[in-house]
Amino acid sequence: MNEKLAVTIWNYKGGVGKSTVSLILSQIAAQNGLKVLATDLDEQKNLAETLRLSRSIFPNIEVRTELSEKFANENFNFYVIDTHPSKDESVIKALKFADIILVPVFGDYNSLINLRSVFDYVRNAGVGAGQVALVKNCIVKSKVTAEVEATLDEQGYSIAGRLPRSNILVKNIASGDKWDKYMRTIQRVKFLNLYEKILSAYREMLKGNFHNLWK
Repeated sequence: MNEKLAVTIWNYKGGVGKSTVSLILSQIAAQNGLKVLATDLDEQKNLAETLRLSRSIFPNIEVRTELSEKFANENFNFYVIDTHPSKDESVIKALKFADIILVPVFGDYNSLINLRSVFDYVRNAGVGAGQVALVKNCIVKSKVTAEVEATLDEQGYSIAGRLPRSNILVKNIASGDKWDKYMRTIQRVKFLNLYEKILSAYREMLKGNFHNLWK
């Protein structure tokens, strides 16, 4: 990929897997030969610390903890910006820098409470509605999850991907291994589909199509 794609991961709700999604996307892009700049704006620095554990495996991922507009002029293909759960100038800067914004949510009722304000905040930052999509994280089959998914669909939220719960993924991250080490293909494909869908949406944007990017 010769273009420069920037993805910001944000949700005003904490603990929904922003850093995990950021790490997975960073590593998948690196596995596909892209030069990746991962920026961790969260005070806890979970993304920065976990990526440093796998530095020897992914030398084409550079990690920073501040966002600069000068990044766009550097020699990177894929930018991942992990944010913190708040509404401040650093978040606005990250949203404006991005081509695509991903909003991770869990399959529970609490995930529905603040979504409207999240999407309103992104739009008020000057980002087009078509550039924003949900990532349903740690999805398991249950009645509650099905009801939450139905509600999200009824409200017309765009969905970039559905990621399964995976204990192997957690172990790999904690061990500094590749995100998909020992992972079964049936699980791995869900994460790869998210990455491919992001690329597909970005290609449509480059053509001037900002509608129905996530269909």
